[in-house]
Amino acid sequence: MKQTKEVLTKEVSPYLSRYKVRKVKLLERSERIRKLLEGIHMKENLSMLVTALYKIVGSESLQYFKALLFGFSRFPNYESTKMFESADKTPEALVSDELLEELQQLINIRKAEEHGFLYDEKKNSYSFNANVFAKQFIRRCHVRSTKDGRLFLYHKKGVFEEPSEVELGKVIRTLMHEGRWNSWNSKAEAEVVKVLLREADTVDEMNTMRNFINLKNGMLSLDRFELLPHHPSYLSTVQLPIEYEPKAVAPTFEQFLKGITKDDEELIQVHQEILGYLLSAETKAEKAFFFYGSGGNGKSVLVSIITRLVGGENVSSIPLAEFGKQFGLEGLVNKSVNIAAENEMGGNALKTENFKAIVSGDTITINIKYHPSISYKPHCKLVFVVNALPDSMDVTHGFFRKLVIVPFPQKFESDEQDKELTDKLLVELPGILNWAIIGLKRLRENNYQFSYCTAIEECHRTYNVEQNPVREFFLEHIVLKEGARIRQSDFHDIYLRWLNEQGIDDKGTKSRQKFWRYFKIVLANEGIPIVTKKVRGTVYFEGMEFVRLENLPTLALNGEIIQF
Repeated sequence: MKQTKEVLTKEVSPYLSRYKVRKVKLLERSERIRKLLEGIHMKENLSMLVTALYKIVGSESLQYFKALLFGFSRFPNYESTKMFESADKTPEALVSDELLEELQQLINIRKAEEHGFLYDEKKNSYSFNANVFAKQFIRRCHVRSTKDGRLFLYHKKGVFEEPSEVELGKVIRTLMHEGRWNSWNSKAEAEVVKVLLREADTVDEMNTMRNFINLKNGMLSLDRFELLPHHPSYLSTVQLPIEYEPKAVAPTFEQFLKGITKDDEELIQVHQEILGYLLSAETKAEKAFFFYGSGGNGKSVLVSIITRLVGGENVSSIPLAEFGKQFGLEGLVNKSVNIAAENEMGGNALKTENFKAIVSGDTITINIKYHPSISYKPHCKLVFVVNALPDSMDVTHGFFRKLVIVPFPQKFESDEQDKELTDKLLVELPGILNWAIIGLKRLRENNYQFSYCTAIEECHRTYNVEQNPVREFFLEHIVLKEGARIRQSDFHDIYLRWLNEQGIDDKGTKSRQKFWRYFKIVLANEGIPIVTKKVRGTVYFEGMEFVRLENLPTLALNGEIIQF
């Protein structure tokens, strides 16, 4: 049993401060102790009590001495301390066993009471009070609760953690056994949890001070780039497993980036901003990142570095396909980055409602099988490693503007690949951190707008066209012109011939219904109002004109032969 107790204490001690007795009130039967306290100014009484305390509680004797005097006659602590320090030590042989037993019982009872086990001296029995226990819990551990019923405990390493039901139960059980050994039961634990949710300080959300990065050796201010001590007031739930070393550099990593980007300075600059953004708890950029390209191009190495820099415990790996499902997003809770390498959609198009909300840091409802759903405001950034970009059910500007498609243009053959590269780069983590912070600083100064990159813009344009070919058709062959008009039926007919010439995936837009849905999305994205006019039963779109149709062959439109 002793071994079990030691292991249990070791597991939960990072959350708890040491127990400090506050006040010890005498029992009616505490006759010997009362006599000593009544004559405490007598040298022999003072020495006897101090010696007895040393024998029972050792190094905690002063703490218990002050608690006894305060409980007996509200002695000020500074006077109690002076008295304690002036006491001579009585030979232990002169301290009676009866006094030691009485003192031990009193200490045990008062310790139990401070842990919620209220003692009835007449009945010589205990009753458990969860409210009193919760106050002891909160004195010993920084606890925060959220409005959706989640509890966070502050770890001594400088970060709040959300314990599982079992982990929280271990802390509760340890404190209960500290008050009275072998006293835990599941009913009492359940009562304590309910009280803690009501007694702990309630916050709207964690990680509200987003101008700081939590590192192993302190909180790094992104405003002053100054390292400050950890403190619960930061409400931080994410700590990067690395120390801040302001002079550290990363020459090998910078050379690696030149290799995977083909020395594209624009692309390297965006990589720097992305890496910095992933380190922060901020979501103001409202971007998700697709690392795009075939194998052997450095994606996996970069992802390994990001994972180690952010910390594996702070990374989830939910595949893209799960974002459109009813369940499966609970893994995002309290994570700072989601990095998914397996992103095959199985022929299904991406449903973007949850995706867009998470990218923007909006509150979402997370459904958990066999458990109540939770309302959660994520700060998790999304990174998807893909060989092919996913089809999307959403072709609006609101979806496309949330994407940063990062190409990996280089291809390393097997004999060109350094199998030890990841290990070499991991040595430079403190320098990589400093390099990423420079990118984050630039991103913040630019109001969370990523730097312009030609390669990324080209990927974005191509993807946009692939997902909504109607947009490319519109930009290529339709202009706005006052006084002009186009017959409604002509749009789809000319579009079909244009599709045949392009030889691209139509994404279902050969259907008139889908064509018009996508066409209206294009107009909305471009900020163009729809103005129609009906003339002798024919509907026309006002203010638009076809252009550059010379290369299209003769088309039959509504029974008329039209030459271009």
